[in-house]
Amino acid sequence: MIGLKILLLHSDFIEWEPKKKAIKSAEDIDKTKIRVDDALVVFSAVEKRDEKNPDAVVQKVVDNVLDVFGQVKAKNVVVYPYAHLSSDLSSPHVAMNVLKGMEDAFKKKNIPVKRAPFGWYKAFNVSCKGHPLSELSRDISAEDVKKQVKDVMHKTHLDKEKLSENDHRIIGKNLDLYSFQEVAPGMVFFHPKGMAILLELMEFLRKEDKKRGYNELRTPLIMNRALWEISGHWDHYKDNMFFTNIDDAEFAVKPMNCPGAILVFKNSTKSYRDLPLKFAEMGLVHRNELSGVLSGLFRLRAFTQDDAHIFVTPDHLEGEITKVIEKIDYFYKTFGFDYTVELSTRPEKFMGDEKLWDAAETALEAAMKNRKMKFKINKGDGAFYGPKIDFHMKDSLERSWQLATIQVDFQMPQRFDLKYTGKDNKEHVPVIIHTVTYGAIERFLGILVEHYKGAFPVWLSPIQVRVLSFTERSVKTANMVRDELSKHGIRVEFDSRDGTIEYKVRDAEMQKIPYIVVIGDKEEKNNTLAVRKRGQKKVEFGVKMDSLIKEILDKIDKKS
Repeated sequence: MIGLKILLLHSDFIEWEPKKKAIKSAEDIDKTKIRVDDALVVFSAVEKRDEKNPDAVVQKVVDNVLDVFGQVKAKNVVVYPYAHLSSDLSSPHVAMNVLKGMEDAFKKKNIPVKRAPFGWYKAFNVSCKGHPLSELSRDISAEDVKKQVKDVMHKTHLDKEKLSENDHRIIGKNLDLYSFQEVAPGMVFFHPKGMAILLELMEFLRKEDKKRGYNELRTPLIMNRALWEISGHWDHYKDNMFFTNIDDAEFAVKPMNCPGAILVFKNSTKSYRDLPLKFAEMGLVHRNELSGVLSGLFRLRAFTQDDAHIFVTPDHLEGEITKVIEKIDYFYKTFGFDYTVELSTRPEKFMGDEKLWDAAETALEAAMKNRKMKFKINKGDGAFYGPKIDFHMKDSLERSWQLATIQVDFQMPQRFDLKYTGKDNKEHVPVIIHTVTYGAIERFLGILVEHYKGAFPVWLSPIQVRVLSFTERSVKTANMVRDELSKHGIRVEFDSRDGTIEYKVRDAEMQKIPYIVVIGDKEEKNNTLAVRKRGQKKVEFGVKMDSLIKEILDKIDKKS
């Protein structure tokens, strides 16, 4: 049956202003700012549940709302489409009919009602009253409520009937890498094995950044509204941000890391001798994505952005862009990815002076031409603060992903009044190069999971070796082998469970572990190992411990 999730707020007032269409089928409206006082606001998300009985759902939700409406003695009802309440949304057509049905039902009962527009990104402001009934939620269905009750703590969003076996959500579950839970839609729970891969990716980037002169930062997750007004995010990105209040002041959860890096730069005086100054941050960011577009690791509300911000003089600009291109090229070749490049130019809504935009686009184009790179022009798709180079990578399934970017920004240094002292002893404004290599590290991991189908190269494998004992007599030796491998930084585990050796080998193969080491009486006697390598049916007997360690460490070192 069709269902509906609602959140009821008894408000002093609610006001909203449509900004832009979220879907093609958004209804046609007059984009004016609306305010309704003393309203019971019905935030509503229409869900699928077979979509067979919308009238019954409308009647149930109206009955629920009228019950609360009478208790709180509100003057108005506002029906407000709010897709974020659900991850199983109905089709736009059905949702629109349900919301209009609710509006009509309230009108028939002579209840003053307003309906916020459907299919639009909207800026809204609501002041919630403080009595016990001011905030209530409901899960409405035409079915028996008992049939619909599910424990939210055990719901995981995964429907194996709809996902292929090579989908990263299925592989991640089978290999115990991560999970997705109803309590945090659009966010990921990393398990120890998934975290091992994530940390390996981060460490690879950290080492390469260190070689190239980057210094790592960590900046706060939540910062005052004033900062986001200066950066331009408040005007250009507000609809995609989360907000909270602290000490009666409005704060935003950061959707990007740039303002934090800028404040670190601004914290002390700078000379031309300090530039280029390279900051890196693997910062957790949050973006208010619609529930309907969330897709495992590929589209999240919370993810880690591997940002770097390079503060340069105008003379440094082209040379530093070239260095970033070389770094990105090195990373993609390490993973065996081919890529194409686009130059995304000034969008329709942008900050700053057109002449500075032209200078930024010229520097990006010159750096690519000097490297004899082929690129396309993606007109009007730059960020609101600067043009950018976008790297599009192809995975083993021939899907194209936009991952790395290089953006040139003349605007934020001016808005934040950044300065450095030049050779002429006068103050000058630096330029910022914003860049990411992985982009969202979680999304990059999702791409890798499907690219390798869970059979990661040795350096990325969450478990690189699993040790098995043939009999109880070999347990002590197997533990010693595990400890020796672990001393060399190899990720290893000993399968001490009951069961046949055949079962344990088969399980290790299903977990796609690169090396399976078996210890039996013969291995104990000869002080050797029996090694089964992933993808090879033949077992290698008589392998020396030193030889195995050298082989594994060599593969780790060569990123193979």
